[in-house]
Amino acid sequence: MPKRSKLFYTRLVALFAILVFLLAVGYVLQLKKVIEKNIINSVTEIALHDKRAIKTCIEFFLEDLRGVAKRLVSYQCQSTEAMQIRLNLESSSSEFTHIYMLAEDGKVYTDKLVVYDPAQYNLGARIDLLPFFADDNVRQVVTRFDDKAEFAGISRESILYGIRMDDYEVSGIRMKALFGITDIHFIQDHMIIDSFIMNGTPHGYSSVIDLKGHYIIGRTRDVYQDNSSNFFDDLEAGRSSELDPETVAENMRRSETFSFYADNGENYLIYLVPFDDEIDWYFITLIKRDVLIQQQTTFALMSLVLLVVVVAILMGLMLYGMSNHNKLFKAREAVKVRSEFLSSMSHEIRTPLNGLIGLNHLISTHIEEQSRIQQIKDWLDKSKKLANYLLSLLNDILDMSKLQAGKIDIITAPFYVESMIDDIYFMQKDNIEKKGIEFNIEKKILAPCIKGDEIRTKQVLVNIVGNAAKFTRQGGYITLSVSQRKEADGRVTTIYRCKDSGIGMSPAFVEKIFDPFSQERTGDSDNTLKGTGLGMPITKQLVDAMGGTVHVESALGQGSTFTISIPSVVVEGNPAALHSAEAASPAEQTPRRHDGAPIKILLAEDAEFNAEFLLELLTDEGFEVVHAENGQVALDTFKESATDEFDIILMDMQMPVMDGCQATEAIRKLDRPDAATVLIFACTANTFKADMDKALQSGMNDFLIKPIDIKALLKKLRQKGFSETMHPGR
Repeated sequence: MPKRSKLFYTRLVALFAILVFLLAVGYVLQLKKVIEKNIINSVTEIALHDKRAIKTCIEFFLEDLRGVAKRLVSYQCQSTEAMQIRLNLESSSSEFTHIYMLAEDGKVYTDKLVVYDPAQYNLGARIDLLPFFADDNVRQVVTRFDDKAEFAGISRESILYGIRMDDYEVSGIRMKALFGITDIHFIQDHMIIDSFIMNGTPHGYSSVIDLKGHYIIGRTRDVYQDNSSNFFDDLEAGRSSELDPETVAENMRRSETFSFYADNGENYLIYLVPFDDEIDWYFITLIKRDVLIQQQTTFALMSLVLLVVVVAILMGLMLYGMSNHNKLFKAREAVKVRSEFLSSMSHEIRTPLNGLIGLNHLISTHIEEQSRIQQIKDWLDKSKKLANYLLSLLNDILDMSKLQAGKIDIITAPFYVESMIDDIYFMQKDNIEKKGIEFNIEKKILAPCIKGDEIRTKQVLVNIVGNAAKFTRQGGYITLSVSQRKEADGRVTTIYRCKDSGIGMSPAFVEKIFDPFSQERTGDSDNTLKGTGLGMPITKQLVDAMGGTVHVESALGQGSTFTISIPSVVVEGNPAALHSAEAASPAEQTPRRHDGAPIKILLAEDAEFNAEFLLELLTDEGFEVVHAENGQVALDTFKESATDEFDIILMDMQMPVMDGCQATEAIRKLDRPDAATVLIFACTANTFKADMDKALQSGMNDFLIKPIDIKALLKKLRQKGFSETMHPGR
């Protein structure tokens, strides 16, 4: 390990050793606070749980009581006896043990057909319900209700729910409120009464009291009549307390959340939480101090865990440092690869560019010499080949960029395998046979028509066949074969194999042939115009995108074999669209209008040399062309033209004043019939999908990639319907 690396790791270890020490010291200092905070958080969670559960229970019963009230009103009882019968029915079909109706005069009508009159029977405050709604602002009430009257039929503690009745009369008697009574266990069952249970023994207890200290819910689930007590009485009976009962009562009146320690035989932490503004209840939780001691043991174990975690973090950071060191090494390697790529690209681009410049100089020098006409034609032919080679370099780089960015979409459509193979044969035949190389095609096709991406498949095969031609000597051979293997569910795997007798590849290069920018230099290969080293990586990524595989077998001096397998769905029969497309073979001539007049084009192009080239090219092909220097001029020219004067607009995407998309949008918005129908093609060097989508969204019909291929333009015009039906009036 280098000396600098050793020093780095030594400092790293020392830094984190200090960090471990500081964390340990801080942890010990905060231990007590953390323990108490943990206890308080647990108690708070219990209180919040109980609060939500009890509130839900209360809302349920209040809503149920409101439903009873609505039904009573709808029944339109003609007498108090009929009303009490309805109360009895409602009580029998609900969770209420009793339902009472309170009249304005204080009488209580029950569901047992008994009427309680406090003035007559002197039943006392426990059955006198009038005080609950003495205040006209009170709309509902929820409270503990202990009725000790023997004839009341209540033998357990209960919760009483009451709601105010508005404008409800029976037999001329105005009713004031409706009450429902439930057993206290409905709320008890929603509470966590026992908590901090260790070895089956609870070390914490919860209850609910009102502001006077009366237990709404006791500390156990068996609180029966006459067993209730008062929290403040329990507090005074204890041995010691941090807060006296008066202070506790004052804090409760202010709805404060607070805690304190008290001793009533056992030392407890008492925690109090108010219920809410509508119900003056308090949650009380008592926790034994022993729990705190046991929690200290727990946190001691947590300290050990923390130490282990810190050590693990230390180790992780050390590994992270080593990983960063490794990433730095890889980054340097990547920079080296890019540097080599730029050097290679400089050579690959400058070589044909120097040829173009030289040939251009020779042509311009000898252009007027009649004796050199044939030689000048040869120079022009070579210039065209060099320009096409430069274009192929650019296309390879762009294709690789798109693939790495995931911006190339694989299109699934029916196509004929044999037709595609024949296309490749006719495309490559002349070039291969001119080099004195035999080119053979072999076909064993089970499913003539399959679904797949014909264009990308063709690109892959052209790449491989072209590569084979580049590295096969005169007198050699190239064989492209296609076969198919049936799979389940109406699928086949189509296997394309390209075998050549070329110079082959070394085992080391075969392993990295699909790495970007990889090129093998051997004494047997031509070191000029080798390409970007992207053809095979593009092939691999396209095959992967189509769900296929590619395999290479090669040895130096023994040729190479590329095998590509692509799964696909079989298309039964002969699809009509494909059949008609294959049958149609329009003559390679410029489409014209119905009356034989040439098609008129508005060319929006700001680059002078491009405009000059396109004007000459399109005019030579029989088109009538009007040039516009930018998008604004194109818009103005179209505005001033007659309706249907222009058949198509070739719109450059990037222009000064107004770009192609802006100009297209403006044309489409014009108030004239041909503004929406005139064909607008984007003429752009931008080949990314995002740029094409932007062109289509602006209102363009299609796009042509620069440099413009006149055959592609003619094909698109036929596809867009330029035939004898175009402009019948002209």
